[in-house]
Amino acid sequence: MDNSMGGSRKRLMSMGEESYLGPTLRKRPRMSSITSERQLQLMGGTAAVNSDLDRLPRRRVLHGEDFDLLGLASHARPLSGSSSFTTPSRATSPGDLGDTPGSSVFISRSGMALMRSVSSASLSSTAANTPTYPESSAKHHLRNTKFTIDFSVPPADNPLDVSQLVSCSSQNVLLFSRGNRVHVKNLTTSEEIGQLCKLQDSHGDLRIIQCAGADQPDVVALATSKGHIQIWDFTAKKKLASWSTKSATAMRWNGFILTIGGAKGTIRHYDTRITPTSKMKEQVRKVTRHQAKITSLEWNIEGKILASGDQSGTVYCWDAREKIPLDVGEFIQRRKKIQHTGAVSAIAWCPWQPKLLATGDVDGAVQLWNVNASIPHSNATTPGKYETGAPVTSLHFSSQCKEILSTHSMKPPAVETPSTRMPPPPAVWPKINVTNSIAVYSYPSLRHVTTLSVADKPIGTSVVNANGTKIVLTTPDDGKINLCDVWSKRKELKRQPSFLSSTIR
Repeated sequence: MDNSMGGSRKRLMSMGEESYLGPTLRKRPRMSSITSERQLQLMGGTAAVNSDLDRLPRRRVLHGEDFDLLGLASHARPLSGSSSFTTPSRATSPGDLGDTPGSSVFISRSGMALMRSVSSASLSSTAANTPTYPESSAKHHLRNTKFTIDFSVPPADNPLDVSQLVSCSSQNVLLFSRGNRVHVKNLTTSEEIGQLCKLQDSHGDLRIIQCAGADQPDVVALATSKGHIQIWDFTAKKKLASWSTKSATAMRWNGFILTIGGAKGTIRHYDTRITPTSKMKEQVRKVTRHQAKITSLEWNIEGKILASGDQSGTVYCWDAREKIPLDVGEFIQRRKKIQHTGAVSAIAWCPWQPKLLATGDVDGAVQLWNVNASIPHSNATTPGKYETGAPVTSLHFSSQCKEILSTHSMKPPAVETPSTRMPPPPAVWPKINVTNSIAVYSYPSLRHVTTLSVADKPIGTSVVNANGTKIVLTTPDDGKINLCDVWSKRKELKRQPSFLSSTIR
């Protein structure tokens, strides 16, 4: 039409121009103009009878071969500054990238994906987003050394009682039990295993062995099922002190203070410098708040805060100078509280962040806390919890890198009831099995780093050696102590003299 008549003439694009501009600038057909048959083909299905009906294909459960494609999509990035299309820029769950019309990715039954903006640039970005690990990480060093020691634990009256019958001194001397006998092995020399002592049967069964810290490198405390306490110099093989208390279910040193938790929730602090022993018992400091048996005790690296856990799943944190616990945890009925659903089985403080606390339970949950009473909101970290799926038997923060290690046993078989006979729902995302294993996670992301099954037996208690690179763990079912490499020693950065300091006088 002529422009003089008030009309406008649209310029038609030639075939040559269209091919030059490329398909990305062509006008895409509206979704309403695409037949249902074509939609079904895009979704990976086939044409069916009455395919011209206005009907969308069903959503389907993602299969295992789809997860690799989803992982690729979660790392995709914009193609370029001039591109008008971008791929998903956040990690996306399987539900976000399902068979929903109009989503960036369509997953077909064969596992193929039609991505709107996959290119060589987005593919190469996956390598850049691959997790990296420090040189000292357990990712590179976790292995079983195959070094084992025979050991045994006395029979427990209660099968739920976990005996803490292995401990390592600041000089890498390992103390462990064989029945009611305490044995000694230096991990840095080829010396033979030696015996420290044998406890009297009248004192009960050996339950706890706990080495003191670097200020008392040759001292160890022993506790029995009847509450008898003994302190020994294991180098001189000399008993330094002994006394009895009502019960001893957990025990930790803090300098010269020996902290003992009891079956009724009482915590006692004994100053072992006070003599005679009768006077020390008279001056004992006692705190009460727990309503169940103490299962775990741990002082933080500064020796200022004690964390205590009990069989009901409650954890309290105590200032060493106070008799009431700190107001920390999550809000439960308008009061802060650290609470697990199962009995607390492990507690660990972070060596490089003194107020960071990890707590684990027999249900396999691990929670992390910032123990700072001045915080008005929840003390849970973000993220602050992860489920392992197997009972936690010990927790350790690495002193060499930002990683946390947990050891695990096996869940007892569930008692079948009419309500448990229904088949479990299918797992949507693959889960890491840590039963009877060592598992390592990075901090603060809590991303899984690596897992090691040591003997395919439930792991009992464990300790880390003096320089924080190896873990010594027990497998009571086969009567062995196992030694595993975990981390390497972190390389210290040496100060180099600058060019100016060497030339300017």
